[in-house]
Amino acid sequence: MKNLIAIIILLFVAISSSYAVSEVDSLKKALSQVTIEERVPILNNLATKYWYIDPDSSIFFASRALELAQTSEDKLQEAEAYHKLGGAYYFLSDYSKALENYKKSLLIREELSDNKGVANISNNIGMIFQELGIYDKALDNYMLALQFYETSRDERRIAVVLNNIGAVYGDLKNYDKALLSYMHSLEIKQKLDDKSGIASTLHNIGRAYHNLEEHDKALEYYERSVILKKELDNQYSLAMTLNNIGKVYSDISKYDKALSYFGEALKIEEVLRDKFGEANTLNNIGEAYLELDELVKSENYIQKALKIALAIDAKYIIEASYLYMSILNEKRGKYDIALGYHQKMFDVNQKIFNEQILDKIAMLQTRYETEKKDQEIELLIKERDINELIIEKQRNLRNYLIVLIFLVIVIAITTYINYRQKRKDNQIIAEEKAKSDKLLLNILPVRIANDLKETGKTEPELFKDITVYFSDIVGFTQTSSNLSPKELIKELNEIFTNFDEIIEKYECERIKTIGDAYLAVGGMNKKNPQPAINIVRVALAHIEYIKKRNKTSPIKWQIRVGIHTGDVIGGVVGIKKYIYDVFGDTINLAARMEQYSAPLKINISEDTYQYIKNSFSCIERDGIIVKGKGIMKMYFVEGVI
Repeated sequence: MKNLIAIIILLFVAISSSYAVSEVDSLKKALSQVTIEERVPILNNLATKYWYIDPDSSIFFASRALELAQTSEDKLQEAEAYHKLGGAYYFLSDYSKALENYKKSLLIREELSDNKGVANISNNIGMIFQELGIYDKALDNYMLALQFYETSRDERRIAVVLNNIGAVYGDLKNYDKALLSYMHSLEIKQKLDDKSGIASTLHNIGRAYHNLEEHDKALEYYERSVILKKELDNQYSLAMTLNNIGKVYSDISKYDKALSYFGEALKIEEVLRDKFGEANTLNNIGEAYLELDELVKSENYIQKALKIALAIDAKYIIEASYLYMSILNEKRGKYDIALGYHQKMFDVNQKIFNEQILDKIAMLQTRYETEKKDQEIELLIKERDINELIIEKQRNLRNYLIVLIFLVIVIAITTYINYRQKRKDNQIIAEEKAKSDKLLLNILPVRIANDLKETGKTEPELFKDITVYFSDIVGFTQTSSNLSPKELIKELNEIFTNFDEIIEKYECERIKTIGDAYLAVGGMNKKNPQPAINIVRVALAHIEYIKKRNKTSPIKWQIRVGIHTGDVIGGVVGIKKYIYDVFGDTINLAARMEQYSAPLKINISEDTYQYIKNSFSCIERDGIIVKGKGIMKMYFVEGVI
């Protein structure tokens, strides 16, 4: 969604920049020919024009307008200036300052009873919260804007807000509600004969049906969108819709039709020199031929996609290409090559979060660079000690040969030296074994680690009544895009290190992290007598830590937490780099609990609630429809009783 917005903005800028520049020149010229009072609206107008050309200049003109409006006590133009400042900071992705200025504008417009202005600002604030992933506040502001637009019967803006609301529900994976908003928006746009808006909304409806796996309806709306986009000659958007149609046909195994649409999209992307889209489409074609077992064609397209993706560093496409090449070679029976591509896919997956993490994976996935350096220093010291011992042994042997007459004494000395060395060697081995055991226990449970050390293998095990904790960071993609890789890893390392300390304190176990997601369990450690209660304590402690950290850290994070209790299967995945993982419906439901949670909130299932209800205060939520499960009762944990 964010990528689509960015493309639309870029296209708008490209089309209108020459016109905007000439209009800007006219406005600048007018500034010197009017009174001070008349300058304010011109400055605000200039600020708007510079949103797309140069947001920093927009801030300059809006600030001047604000100063003059406040001097002349012109409240309407003051509200306009705050509005323009908010827009400029939005285009700079400085959402904090954008919200600050939008809210100042909103207060003045409410004071002036400027309902249209209130609606416009509310819609803009909703867009910011949507970008930040704070969907409840995004919906609140969109609904407020919709209420004002409906009162004034501004149908064009009603359609826009309904489309925004549909996008939020889409982000929340509530596709039924998304469809309701999109359909209402489509009805209004058809009434207004807004062909560009109709084409866009038809695409959105098709995507919602696609996500709901209602393939016939998805194809119907995608095809209607294609007809309009061809009529409007909207090539960028047309290629995107054609590609989506191809994906639908692939999903229903109609690969000939899928290939036809992928081919049409590819031709457009090649003309537009859209390298990202071209690589993605080539991958889709390669995947279709892979399903058809036309392995030569499949490999040809996948390798083309991989070449382009590597050139533009499109890691997600690179990762998919390596996956397809692994499957392809497995079908050919070339298991060594398949394994090689699978390893490359795994490596790229790690690079998505940080290029530097590969070295840490090679050291039994230890996450702490300082610990790695300490190990390197210890290895150097041990190597020096071993060399000294070898020299000492050689010296003793030479003395033994030279002083043959003192054979008995030398034998005694040699025996003593060998005894001492054996003790030292045993001590070194014991220390090394302890360290390797410690590293192994950092990534595997005790029982699993012991099985692997003793037999080299371990059997999966069913665990009853395990409480699963799942969390992720709200708005991680947006926030991380503004950080360097070094800053991002430093932030995640600090947060997850503290999370691990809290987990250990309450005798629970962290299973793994997946990017910004954190998976832990309680109850697999038999020493933990009350896993559900301890996991909830962990969640409360994690949120408290995030809140405390946000007070002093310049980078603010929020997490959502989901918890569910049930049976899980635990086992080791892989044969070279052991990874302990847990499986089962309980894990999926914990993830769903997190999905339906809210920022800095702990959402638990009914099963978990029964275990912890006497220890924590909870708020029962309305039943929520969970795909495959129907309506599920959920609770927000408020605190300890």
